[in-house]
Amino acid sequence: MITKPTFNSKSISKLLFLIVLICNINNMFAQNIDIEIKGQVTDKNSLPLPGASISVKNSQKGVLTDFDGNYKLKVPESAVIVFSYVGYKTQEVIMNSNTTTVNVILEESAQSLDEVILIGYGTSTIKESTGAVTSIKAEGFNKGFYRDPMGLIQGKVAGLSITQPNGADPLAGYQILLRGANTLSSGQEPLIIIDGIIGADFKNINFQDVESMDVLKDGSAAAIYGTRGTNGVIIITTKRAKNGKSTFEYSSETTAQVSPKSVQNLTADEFTNAINTYQPSRTASLYGSKTDWFKEITNSNPISTQNTFSFYGGDNSFSHRTSLTHNKNTGLLQKNESERLLIKTNIVQKLFKDKLTLDFNLTSSNRSYSPANYDIFRQAFIQNPTQPVYDSTNPNTGGYSFVSGLDYFNPVALLKESTRDGKTNDYVSSIRATIKVTDKLTWDNFISQQNSEWENNSYKTNFFPKALGAGGEAEISHGRSNQLQFESVFNYTQTFEDHNLQVIGGYSFQNILFSSSYMSNKNFDTDNFLYNNIGAGLGLSDGNGSMGSYKGSSKLISFFGRVAYDYNKKYLLSASLRREGSSKFGDNNKWGLFPALSVGWRINEEQFLKEVKWVNNLKLRVGYGVTGNQDFDPYQSLILLQRVGSLFYNQQWINSYGPGQNPNPDLRWEKKKEYNIGVDFSILNQRLSGSIEYYQRKTEDLLWKFQVPVPPYLFNELFTNIGTISNKGIEVTINALIINNSDFQWSTTFTASHNKNLLDKISNDEFTQKSYERGFLGGTVGVMTQRIEEGEELGTFYGPVWLGVNEEGYDVFKNQNPLGVVDKSDWEKIGNANPDAILGWSNSMNYKNWNLSFAMRAGLGGDVLNSYRLYDESWQTLGLKNVAHTQYENPEFIGNITYSSKYIEDASFLKLDNVTIGHNFKIKSEYISSLNIFASAQNLFTITNYKGIDPEVNLGGIEPGIDGLSYYPRTTSISLGLNVKF
Repeated sequence: MITKPTFNSKSISKLLFLIVLICNINNMFAQNIDIEIKGQVTDKNSLPLPGASISVKNSQKGVLTDFDGNYKLKVPESAVIVFSYVGYKTQEVIMNSNTTTVNVILEESAQSLDEVILIGYGTSTIKESTGAVTSIKAEGFNKGFYRDPMGLIQGKVAGLSITQPNGADPLAGYQILLRGANTLSSGQEPLIIIDGIIGADFKNINFQDVESMDVLKDGSAAAIYGTRGTNGVIIITTKRAKNGKSTFEYSSETTAQVSPKSVQNLTADEFTNAINTYQPSRTASLYGSKTDWFKEITNSNPISTQNTFSFYGGDNSFSHRTSLTHNKNTGLLQKNESERLLIKTNIVQKLFKDKLTLDFNLTSSNRSYSPANYDIFRQAFIQNPTQPVYDSTNPNTGGYSFVSGLDYFNPVALLKESTRDGKTNDYVSSIRATIKVTDKLTWDNFISQQNSEWENNSYKTNFFPKALGAGGEAEISHGRSNQLQFESVFNYTQTFEDHNLQVIGGYSFQNILFSSSYMSNKNFDTDNFLYNNIGAGLGLSDGNGSMGSYKGSSKLISFFGRVAYDYNKKYLLSASLRREGSSKFGDNNKWGLFPALSVGWRINEEQFLKEVKWVNNLKLRVGYGVTGNQDFDPYQSLILLQRVGSLFYNQQWINSYGPGQNPNPDLRWEKKKEYNIGVDFSILNQRLSGSIEYYQRKTEDLLWKFQVPVPPYLFNELFTNIGTISNKGIEVTINALIINNSDFQWSTTFTASHNKNLLDKISNDEFTQKSYERGFLGGTVGVMTQRIEEGEELGTFYGPVWLGVNEEGYDVFKNQNPLGVVDKSDWEKIGNANPDAILGWSNSMNYKNWNLSFAMRAGLGGDVLNSYRLYDESWQTLGLKNVAHTQYENPEFIGNITYSSKYIEDASFLKLDNVTIGHNFKIKSEYISSLNIFASAQNLFTITNYKGIDPEVNLGGIEPGIDGLSYYPRTTSISLGLNVKF
């Protein structure tokens, strides 16, 4: 019997990688050598250009110049030799058999103005762009080692906030916010596009593979993406296949985390002294040990490594690039780590005399990880430092010391008596077929598929402190997602006399499927099986087990077009329109229109400035665009049923169902309308350049979940569109080449941004409530700290105004009654989480074969609620738990904790994010073309008056600025790395 072969994504991936490997091996050993040429490449000042590229046109042969600009290359007779260098015009030289020495002088080019930027379904140049777009190429990235590609542009894009509220957790990424919050209930982060794939995952690329990032900031630039463009768009392009000789590249980085930054509490000696001084009645809480709980749960200087192998090359017809990355990140918390194997390949094949170009990408990512339990750090903070870690006399606790208390658990037991792990397998493939119909018309077809499968498992033993004696608890969850994307775009360009026209028109389809399932059980006979024998627990029969599953889907269909026109590169115009339909919206609002219009005027091209040679570019831009936000769960417009109880009928129990959600056929996308005025400038032969932006944006039809009466509604909540948020601000970017000579170059970039947020409206004739309390603090505090209120900024704190401590050691508040209590009606605004301004300053210096870079950021204004001080800065709880060290420093307060402005602190800061030094070795080798090493330190220091760990806390969502009790510490990391090309 003949068995029919079957294929899946994994087998196809393996086959494709094998094909690429064979092609590379073939290219690496291909030989075609006739004569040897040599020479030097210099600039107009006769200064050598090290690292300039010399290659045979339409061939893989090529070399780079050495430190003195010299080169040697074997080439065929009558070959065309291409000389190129970043920032200089490319030259071509036709060889003949009598030529053996070729010296070339390269001319500088105005590359920064003619630099290509991505604007969504097309390209433009810096001098011709009419939208607020910031483009950063690889040479402008932050240097060093990053777990997430967004670290490459942190502080480099005005108005783009990139922070790490989850500290040094190896599984955590960056929080990204562009031009403030535009929503109450939908997603707030920009749309991410990687190599054309919309909604791609940062975890599926190596930061070293990134070639460029283009940030579309305003509505006129982002409107081409319709219902997903409200929060801006970040387009990431990875390194591509390119012509040139076959090259093998290896890079390696080793990173150590040092100087962890945690919340400060009392040491054992300080704790003992404080008990004897301020709580002598609690000397029974002194157990005689000296335990550093933070040290007990953390790794000492955890090490992470990354190794990347890549090979690339090709000719004009076929080129390729493949990289393989393995990294292992060890967290500060014990048993917290991640490991990833990432394989990425790109193949470009040209056919039919270059009429058809096929661009294929394939990525395979396999990740395994052990997540962190952030509450362990909280427990280590409050744990009594005189309490021992272990107690061998107590077998009921597994040999751990046990002290009863409210939310008080041995952190070492929490860590060691639980197991958490997971894995994710991602496969991402895409192919782009570009047909050159005529010299002026191209037809681009793009299809991609993202498949992801994940599973998470956990087990808590019988000695886990929060479930002590429960017989163990096991949980297993699985999920998978599939995203299919298809886009077809026509691009037509025409030039006639001084008129230039570009027209694009296209269609886009996206389908997302996702499903998940979970199960849990308790009360096992043994802990030996962990979660691998989950059916053996007695919890199911006792009614203490659970299981469930979910499946959902969403679709998006779009038609779009854009016209870009300029007259003599002086007067610029761009207009786009997108019509988009989403399955997430109600029946009456499935489709929407998203227009955009922007104009530009290159003032330096006018006669009155044309003779001013020191002005290279002066452009005024004005834009308007409408974008949407549909980043919420599907099925919100439909009536849903849920289980509401059971009925005993006909001698058996029968489940009963009722409405779990109200239908809303009028549900629609949030709509943002944005005006942007910008000025771009470049002077002094482009030694000084930058931009200034002013914007006003208003998001209408805000989505919010309202409480409604039953009847007439079927359910007591309704998800609907009501409300308006406004943001306005200014952004400044300045780039300067301060020094540029043969030995030393120094370039710098400065960014500054200010944003003002305001909730204009969240009520109408039916829903009249204009204020909602948020920011709940539980436990012994039990208050709401913020309000979402019409006419106010999001993230505004309300509470009693603290005036100080009286002579008796008790807090004094404004408007307090004789009992020292402030009525809630007398609460006032006591702070706001949003900073007044965000600044960034990055520098790059090169001295001969050495390079040095550093980057700093600052936040001015804004406030943060220090929860650790609020809960733990009091002698009243000393002995029941540890207290914040700030109480030891200011011991005069002896009262109970009360939420007030006392704990709202200034979040201003200055940070040195990164310092990197590198050395490029002068290599004279037939096999090694370049070698460089670097040392990098990140998160070196923070200057701030904030008394917590870090003033950069969570600024996303509608409850920003609260420094939560459960946290992951920050660390300083030191990396050593090398890169070598063969």
